[in-house]
Amino acid sequence: MCKRKLCEPALFRATDDFTASASNRVLQSMDLPSRSRANHAVQYVCPELTCPADELIHIREMSERTSVPASSLRYYEKLGLIMSERETSGSQRRYSKSTFYKIILITLAQSAGFNLDEIAEQLRNLPDIHPLPPKVWGPLHKIWERRIDQRVAELKQLKINLRRCTRDASR
Repeated sequence: MCKRKLCEPALFRATDDFTASASNRVLQSMDLPSRSRANHAVQYVCPELTCPADELIHIREMSERTSVPASSLRYYEKLGLIMSERETSGSQRRYSKSTFYKIILITLAQSAGFNLDEIAEQLRNLPDIHPLPPKVWGPLHKIWERRIDQRVAELKQLKINLRRCTRDASR
């Protein structure tokens, strides 16, 4: 069994009353797949999986390392977002190192506001390797940033509307 190593957590803050802080658990705020989009505080630690590239990780260990429930991992597999390897049809699911990083991408994409259909479309274009080459990751990164900027703008407008509503109700 390989050892788990996480990058040192780095505290970062976003603007406009949104706070995201790093913690010792990877994607601790993720309760997938039914996590509410209203939960905008994301806790993230840069995960690092230190084991040989060809070593496979059992579903329980993958769930612990990614903080994604095993039921969500099975659901992602059913949707074709990730793949597991099994020696026989009855044996346990085991995942590769590249699948580990794909799961991290899925949870980050969900945090950015993408649904699983959109994520599936995005993942179809990605090679099953890690690290992703910049020319592959760059366009996807720009799409994610635009979505995040859009969500921030929507939330700012919601805040303005709430203030107006409160002001009008108190007249």
